[in-house]
Amino acid sequence: MKEKNHLFSATGIPSLFLIFGVLMLVILSLLGYGTSRQDLRSSSLSLEQTSAYYNVCSEAADFYSELVQTLEGFQAQAKSERAYYQLVSDYLNSQENVEWNSEEHTAEYVRAFSDTQSLAVKIAVFWTDCTADSTASDNAASDNAVSDTINAGLDVTSSNIAGILSWNTVVTADWNPDNSQSVYKGE
Repeated sequence: MKEKNHLFSATGIPSLFLIFGVLMLVILSLLGYGTSRQDLRSSSLSLEQTSAYYNVCSEAADFYSELVQTLEGFQAQAKSERAYYQLVSDYLNSQENVEWNSEEHTAEYVRAFSDTQSLAVKIAVFWTDCTADSTASDNAASDNAVSDTINAGLDVTSSNIAGILSWNTVVTADWNPDNSQSVYKGE
């Protein structure tokens, strides 16, 4: 009988360790699978957000290019600064996602790319007198307008007709923390 006891304990304990080892490997693989699915979901959301941002940036760059071309046409068409800014105002007020500030001569292009964020691009519009005799005076007027804007503490990327004052991502929704899980407060 002692031989049977030794035979059972000799085969039973290694079998229990083998079962326990296989069980541990299954649990670790399930945890790894869950983590990898969560990482995939997070990466997909990040990819969607980044793609949406760069698509909106591309649209804003296209808008800026079209605006500069349109402003060049308005420069050639307008006889005075007042007429020029009236043409600009009419054009920009007819555009979607654009607000024109006639006092500062700036346009703000705002386009949402998610439920909580938007891209805001602020563009300064300059008047240069196309009827001036020398091109040096044109360049000086443009340089003065740009340097005045820079001196006002603004970062400007400009042509002689329009300049980008700011290019920002704006949060459009309030932050609401998730309070669904109660937290121990030491009471």
